[in-house]
Amino acid sequence: MEHVLKTYLAGQLRSFRKDAKLTQEELAAQIGRTAEAISNIERANSSPTLDTLLALSETLERPLRDFFPAGDLDDTLSANRLRLEAQAASLIRGMDDEQLRISIRQIEALLGE
Repeated sequence: MEHVLKTYLAGQLRSFRKDAKLTQEELAAQIGRTAEAISNIERANSSPTLDTLLALSETLERPLRDFFPAGDLDDTLSANRLRLEAQAASLIRGMDDEQLRISIRQIEALLGE
């Protein structure tokens, strides 16, 4: 279960960093960490400390809760699936109501609903 959480958090961090148009080096400098530390978190090789997570949240202007999944984690999901779900969640949070309505209709069309 820990690996699943690290993988989800890794996807969220990467997505949030890219949304902020920051390189790993730039983000690391802003929070007083190394680019290697950011890279390790984004590759799910390590977990951030609470202090690091709080600094990331503040610097990227994202609530702490956005780094974590909304519901239970399914430990049978692949790392790729978790990264994709994290990316989708990040994109959804950035949409206004009309964009979200359109996206839902598009997803329903893809699913044949």
